[in-house]
Amino acid sequence: MRKAFVFLSPVVLLIFLFSSVPSAFSQNPIIIGAPLSTAYLYGWGAERGLRLAVEEINAEGGVDVGGVKRPFRVEVIDTRDLEPGVPVSEALLAMEKLILEKQADFIVGGPVRSEAALAAMPLLSRHKKVSILTTGVLTPRYHAMVAEEYDKYKYCFRIHGEAGQLVREIIANFIKLREDHGLKRIFVMVQDVAHARGAGEVISRVAAGQGFEVLGVPDSQPGDVKDIARPFLHRRPLSRHHGGPRK
Repeated sequence: MRKAFVFLSPVVLLIFLFSSVPSAFSQNPIIIGAPLSTAYLYGWGAERGLRLAVEEINAEGGVDVGGVKRPFRVEVIDTRDLEPGVPVSEALLAMEKLILEKQADFIVGGPVRSEAALAAMPLLSRHKKVSILTTGVLTPRYHAMVAEEYDKYKYCFRIHGEAGQLVREIIANFIKLREDHGLKRIFVMVQDVAHARGAGEVISRVAAGQGFEVLGVPDSQPGDVKDIARPFLHRRPLSRHHGGPRK
């Protein structure tokens, strides 16, 4: 019996030691709420990236919070905000569900559509939830609202660019194509969302000012459009300064 006791004692000791070390997965998880339009690339691509990051972080023991390791848990909800005809209110209801029912500690990802993200800002402020936009939402109005009312919208962050940067890149590409391949005429067609409609107007105006012939006014199409041939018919060039069709 003495030999058995001597043999078992180290085993019992090891079990005691390991059971007394706090494990990340014995702690309450940090819940990341991800409001995404999951039927579209902007949504499912962001979801895959988020889940991959969380898997890698949790595999390493989680994140250190005040000396205690805690895991992440992802709660994804489909906002449907990129689907044609879906009102912004649907995305707001999804956001509230993440906050109130899923008890999200942080909001990461979306909403994806600019209109939905702008409408969600007061909701985030009211619940004091930090939000980090990682996909979509290219409207310059987002960071402008934070700058105008910082104390109210200090919870809202965005880690990517906005439409103004895209416009500059597109115009630079037009000029390069003119130099290399003789591009002279352009027709602007955009997705029917706020940032794209605004960007289309700016691109047309700036391109006309750069000497390009801009055919017609910017045409906006739903995100799920299949036939893009129709808008190209019967286009007339705009004046040099985007002042209307030439006579």
